[in-house]
Amino acid sequence: MKNELKQYIYRVKSPAKVNVGLRVLSKRKDGFHNLESIFCPVKIFDITTVKIKKLPLLNGSNKINVTTDSKEKISGKSNICYKTAEKFFEIFKINGSYRIDIFIKKNIPTGAGLGGGSSDAASVLKILLKHFRINVTQNNSLRFAMELGSDVPFFLLAKPGYALGRGEKLTPLPKFKLPGKLLLVNPGIHISTPWAFKSLEVKRAKSRIMNRIIRFSADDPKLMVNDFERVVFKKYPEIEKIKYDMYSFGASYSLMSGSGSTVYGIFSSSDVKTAEKYFKLKKYKVFVS
Repeated sequence: MKNELKQYIYRVKSPAKVNVGLRVLSKRKDGFHNLESIFCPVKIFDITTVKIKKLPLLNGSNKINVTTDSKEKISGKSNICYKTAEKFFEIFKINGSYRIDIFIKKNIPTGAGLGGGSSDAASVLKILLKHFRINVTQNNSLRFAMELGSDVPFFLLAKPGYALGRGEKLTPLPKFKLPGKLLLVNPGIHISTPWAFKSLEVKRAKSRIMNRIIRFSADDPKLMVNDFERVVFKKYPEIEKIKYDMYSFGASYSLMSGSGSTVYGIFSSSDVKTAEKYFKLKKYKVFVS
């Protein structure tokens, strides 16, 4: 009995990502969109803690609790991590009853185009698979992750990759590196991803561009296009100004990540410090990776 009631604690780092180029190619019949992008993990992390305890009930329901230290209302059943744990027990039909306590220390801004929620969900999934010793193929785990959210499959791998489909069709890019220091600036504006897709009003399918680039490199201007900038900058000119402020401080490239609102720039080591100081004085959230 003592062994059954033992509590296991897992704590992992959940990384953010940036999109090095993001093009919306077409609208799908299922209502989602086909994308083309390069996902690249960056050294900004949420800390995801999962506590697992078996309850002395044979056929009782599981108790799942999700909390964060964020001021935003992203705890409880509305959190993607709750859905991840709930769906895990449903699909893998785990015997017995368990209490799952998930706590997320949020360092990655929410609604910021950095994939923080998806990364947390991927961490929870990996922890549960490990704890319950569930052996699944990579394809099956990616398929499970896809049901949780379009970015979750990437975070199961968390390595640079060329993405197609909804983002789940990933080609690893082991040699891909960003050519310089990465400065990320978030103005605290929450962008609704469904709103951003709807505002794009994609009507005609576009051909892929990034797949024709033989040497995937972040210093190629063909990559540095984000279709969402067109609609986000129109509604939030403050975000557009961040991009061009980065250029004024010497960024070789600057781009919004995902559907926003984070903008990143690629800098030399000497220029990044001046730019970092400027954006911090404006009370933005600033990260260097």
